Amino acid sequence: MKVFEPMKFKKMEIANRVGVAPMCTYMCLKKDGVAQDFHLTHYTTFAMGQPGFIIQEATSVNESGYISDYCLGIHQPRQREALKRVIDSVHAYPVKFGIQLNHAGAKTMKTGSRKISASALSEGVEEASLADINKIVSDFESAAKWARQCGYDFVEVHSAHGYLINQFLSPLTNKRTDAYGEDKGLLLQQVVEAVLKEFDGPVFVRLSGDEYSEQGRSIEDTKETVKRLDRLGVSLINMSSGGVAPVSMSVYPMYQVHLATQAKSVTGLPLATAGLITEREQIADIIDNEKADVVLLGRLMTRDPFFLMKWKFDLGLITKENTPNYLYRSLSAMK
Repeated sequence: MKVFEPMKFKKMEIANRVGVAPMCTYMCLKKDGVAQDFHLTHYTTFAMGQPGFIIQEATSVNESGYISDYCLGIHQPRQREALKRVIDSVHAYPVKFGIQLNHAGAKTMKTGSRKISASALSEGVEEASLADINKIVSDFESAAKWARQCGYDFVEVHSAHGYLINQFLSPLTNKRTDAYGEDKGLLLQQVVEAVLKEFDGPVFVRLSGDEYSEQGRSIEDTKETVKRLDRLGVSLINMSSGGVAPVSMSVYPMYQVHLATQAKSVTGLPLATAGLITEREQIADIIDNEKADVVLLGRLMTRDPFFLMKWKFDLGLITKENTPNYLYRSLSAMK
């Protein structure tokens, strides 16, 4: 079964092809972007269940990039000190740990933050100036450097779900007439180049493959972006969808898998998929039939962090010799 075969991204090897998707927890209750004991417990519990890798929730690269008052940041020394503690705890287990770097742009709900976007299309939103854009690229670059220094195994650039980079990519939110309007992928390219420069390891990019709007980006547009990212040296595309504008869409089991499959037709890059994938048979079908290369689990892993470990036990892949005794006893008790 390919699900439990290892896979390499540059020098990083994951033990299996199932990861934990990035999921906002909104648990920085002091509103300072500093990871709390909750985050240490949350991510360490995931690691105990032995996924191939974990992507940390969206983490702001600067003071205006938070999604909410309760999200993580990496741009302050106290934030990095707390993140290092989480990383060290996760690395006590054979699991790779990465950080999703983000700027929320016009979707920020953090108190006192500037709402900037590609274009000023709603009240209270400012069009990003060239100085703003230069600072954003520089802040992603700095965040990548700090991620490397903290000890993350990989970095993911969040370019989906209607946040700032997606706001530049989308014709729904980018009405500029300058270079960033003529080439809507320019900001993404500059950010990725800056991150690759500072992070000596795999760099992933999360994209919305379809915006579910006739005027928005389609999977055909996304394919061109994927080819561009391939040329830049990205290691994996994390394919999602939606988030730019409120639209009616059908959500059903594995509803986003076809987007990853279509993107695979234009690139040799590994593709990750997620979205209402809840059964072993679904995961095996996706991986074994090469509909995607990696499956990311979100709410399922939150409900059952040991989902993968139980599956491995049932397949005979977990023994007394390769598992801590207390975990092996608990798995054996299910029989």
